[in-house]
Amino acid sequence: MHDPDAAYTARGVHGQTVYIDPAAEMFLMRFAAHPVAANAANDPYSLPA
Repeated sequence: MHDPDAAYTARGVHGQTVYIDPAAEMFLMRFAAHPVAANAANDPYSLPA
């Protein structure tokens, strides 16, 4: 993420996301099953969340 907390993410093609922020001791996981297997199709809905 290139931020001061050294946060990082992993994304799946059906909308799954893992976000880890070690400095904040925060872990977020989003389970998803978008019908279109492409990040470009899912980004307008997934990234703002």
